[in-house]
Amino acid sequence: MFRSPAHAFLAAVALSPLASSQSVLLGGKLSPAAASLNIGPAFETVLPGSTRPEAFQLTDAVLANLTSLGLSNVTLFRFDDGALPGTPKCKAFPGESAWPTAETWETFNKLTGGKLISPVPLGAVCYPGEHYDDAKCQDVLAKWDDSTIHTLHPISMMWPLFQGSTCLPQKAGAPGQTCELGGSPTYVVNVTKVADIQLAVNFARNTGVRLIVRNTGHDYVGKSTGAGSLSIWTHHLKGIDFIPTYSSPATSYTGPAIKMGAGIVGYELYEAADKFGVSALSGEGRVNCRHRGWLHSRRRPRPLTGKYGMAADQVLSIDVVTPDGRFVTADEANHPDLFWALRGGGGGTFGVVTSMTVRVHPRMIFSGMTFTMTSGTGADAAVSKEVMFAALDAYMRHFPEFAEAGTYAYATLLPSPDGTGHTWTMKPWLIPGMELDEFRELVAPLLAAWADLKFPVEPEFFQTDSFLEAYENHFPADQVGMPNVRTGSRLIPKENWANPSVLNETISTLLDIVNHGSSLIFYCINGGHPPPGAPPSAVQPAWRTAYMFAIVGTIWDADAPPEEVERINVRISQDWMMRLRSLTPGGGTYLNEADVMEPQHQTCFYGRDNYERLIRIKRDMDPHSVFWAPTAVGSDAWYVKDQKSWLTLQTGQLCPSALESITAW
Repeated sequence: MFRSPAHAFLAAVALSPLASSQSVLLGGKLSPAAASLNIGPAFETVLPGSTRPEAFQLTDAVLANLTSLGLSNVTLFRFDDGALPGTPKCKAFPGESAWPTAETWETFNKLTGGKLISPVPLGAVCYPGEHYDDAKCQDVLAKWDDSTIHTLHPISMMWPLFQGSTCLPQKAGAPGQTCELGGSPTYVVNVTKVADIQLAVNFARNTGVRLIVRNTGHDYVGKSTGAGSLSIWTHHLKGIDFIPTYSSPATSYTGPAIKMGAGIVGYELYEAADKFGVSALSGEGRVNCRHRGWLHSRRRPRPLTGKYGMAADQVLSIDVVTPDGRFVTADEANHPDLFWALRGGGGGTFGVVTSMTVRVHPRMIFSGMTFTMTSGTGADAAVSKEVMFAALDAYMRHFPEFAEAGTYAYATLLPSPDGTGHTWTMKPWLIPGMELDEFRELVAPLLAAWADLKFPVEPEFFQTDSFLEAYENHFPADQVGMPNVRTGSRLIPKENWANPSVLNETISTLLDIVNHGSSLIFYCINGGHPPPGAPPSAVQPAWRTAYMFAIVGTIWDADAPPEEVERINVRISQDWMMRLRSLTPGGGTYLNEADVMEPQHQTCFYGRDNYERLIRIKRDMDPHSVFWAPTAVGSDAWYVKDQKSWLTLQTGQLCPSALESITAW
């Protein structure tokens, strides 16, 4: 049976009908007090009459006015005045005396206009009890591996491992599963205004409740979930505006830009850019990136990276609620340290971004190709595994010319269904701004080498008039929702191609890891060409000197015994990832699709010099540790209780790990 704290002031929360993939949002009924209290106009302090989120802000004057309404506990929503005690304690947890009372939560609910949700896991409809509904259960089961169903739900994770894999949907009567919140938040604020975020930040700081930030739930290390927490759900901050001529405060850029809310996902940005006749950088393009927040993916490669650099290089200004509860705009001239840190320094660390303005580029053509080949001895195999590995070796040796030309190649190498070989999918390999004939000429030497190897690939070539067209027709589907998968990743630097013996070792190591059970997702990239005038950012410097981004990992049987699950997870971190670390001394990786057990995440995810500056900014801005996320800047000062030594989940209470390291802040 599903277990969740029951508070009289919140009505029961039920799943809305699942007639389509667009209707899975949990809806919460307002308490009568929240429904009748009209406090919205009190927040309208910036843009009277506007419906933009920033038009509704919490200020000291608003707090004073709210006190006059007779609400209890309004002081818990005050801004940071430096009066909090210096000795850190474990974050307040349900069932403990420090946990806010029902009356306090009711005040919070009223102040947000009834936006506080007591969440029910998506899979609850498949378990006996008040939420059971067989028709809805069948719909959830059918759509579980589609990102949409998770994106539109306030707590469902695309990768449920870190939430504890509780309340997974199951067929009726299936044994061995229970439906609990696990590592999911206890409450969610469905924010639509800046004031909603400010209230949540101030409340969490003043009560000691753990605070997390969630957009879509696309999360490989567990940053957007946490037991006993209050979650700020930004997914419905959906505004998007085209600015024909934007001038940055430091005059480093003048030109077209797009301002978008934090809830805008990659596909929405692509559609807007196409409508406005421009090109924009967003997620790398797998179908689930239709539902990956742009703000999540601004530090990873994307199809325009080889031409214009990282997405962080495109950012012109950022609107953000900081740990003291204030709303500020950070750019080159205002709050420059925060502006630098937010562009590459990790999510859930320095504040809650509400919107962002990014530069855009001319609309352009895209040329490319796709293919799928299967090796092994099965009926679907086209070549032997030996020939495929030789073809992979030849392809990887060509990375320098392809990366320097500005191509973007996304490939997967997965065990074939019969287990005797692998399926290599290249979908897509493309280049912006290049005619198809020129692209064919660029790849001709590799195709010739493949022909000599008798690798019978027959690519599907294409040319499109815009990126949106390429995205809709030539990017693959992706499977999410699996609780029994984990990955690690590494950026492979250009210097590994400069030394023949190192290159040989690099390629043989990657293929040997695959031979021993790992899947491989690998990109040919070049993030070292930011646009003119792009201000410095906190992007991991290893992005600027890499030709490859490689992700390794595997799945395990859902019914595997605990000792087998441990063995596989240890192998990922201490064997496969250790071998990649040895190939790239002093290197790094993309912090959101990485090994959560990375032993040196401070330097690996951020870079040594960057991290020293980031931790100083963190200490200055967030002395009370309002924001925390696994592997984030400053994360080592806290830990989640009752964790395995080989895998950190978000299923326990968050506590300080070293009092002196936090007190010094």
